[in-house]
Amino acid sequence: MNYSDFNEEDFAADDFFQRWVLEQDIESESFWQNWLVDHPEKRLIVKKAQWIVQNVSFTETWSPAERAAMWQTIQANLVPDVKEEAPVIPLWRRLGWVAAASIVLVLGSVGLFYSLWNEQEIKTSFGEMRQIKLADGSTVTLNANSTLKIPNDFLGKPSREVWIEGEAFFDVTQRIVKAGKVPFVVHANNLTIQVLGTAFNVINRREKIDVALEHGSVKVVDEQNTTNAVVLKPGEKVSQVAQKAPLVKQAVQIEDYTSWKENVILFKQKSLTELAEMMKDMYDIDVVIDNPALKQETFTGSFPADSAEVFFDKLEKMYPIAIHKDGKVFHLK
Repeated sequence: MNYSDFNEEDFAADDFFQRWVLEQDIESESFWQNWLVDHPEKRLIVKKAQWIVQNVSFTETWSPAERAAMWQTIQANLVPDVKEEAPVIPLWRRLGWVAAASIVLVLGSVGLFYSLWNEQEIKTSFGEMRQIKLADGSTVTLNANSTLKIPNDFLGKPSREVWIEGEAFFDVTQRIVKAGKVPFVVHANNLTIQVLGTAFNVINRREKIDVALEHGSVKVVDEQNTTNAVVLKPGEKVSQVAQKAPLVKQAVQIEDYTSWKENVILFKQKSLTELAEMMKDMYDIDVVIDNPALKQETFTGSFPADSAEVFFDKLEKMYPIAIHKDGKVFHLK
């Protein structure tokens, strides 16, 4: 398909484009990100089409004239560079009051429309994992219940910057332009992780941040206190337990922080309190520890990332713990 001559309406009506906007699977994500790198002049048109797909739904009962009226209204109200030569007939005369009310709701989302011009936000739900290929060729594997924000001018600045909430593994490619190497920066709350070409894991949950380096080199800086900075070597992790707290570096087994990408959750010497938080963060499962003496007991093991139930089965078999399930709540005693 040759998309080079497409306008907003053409993109919004295209099945493969809709699949990218609504489903964001790996194939469509990779195609459209790479296509935008090759066609930067189309970025604004694509952003407008994205908003239309996400916010406008044509009904099959509308006539071609009614559809044309819808597009005319969208263009007149949401697209600054489009000017109408003829007067616009009031929408309610063309579509009726119900359809006009729908358009009012759509136009009320103008703030969302303009925010979409500025950044793309990719989210995973509980128990979901997703891989995203960025426009520079870097890949991000997003763990469950996580959000990645990518500015639309990702390649148009002196540094490539993204924002992460939750957990993600970054495999960053080097990017070299005439001015030199282009840094890659990950923002996690008040911390920035500065890299060139490397692979590392970031956890940003409950105000605590962990950065574990697989290979390459990264510098982690507290934006609120730039003297609070650490350079990591492969096999090292840095943690910050709260904003403005000191950065603490230590050697780790990197697979403890990256095995989730292979659908395996490893936990070593984790307290039941920490494991309960993990269940909530990744699977939206509530764990109630009825016996206070168990809260600081530590446990070691593994379970499939796509089967949280196995975790509780193993826990009950390997340790003297009684587990009772009440709906989505697991009671441990």
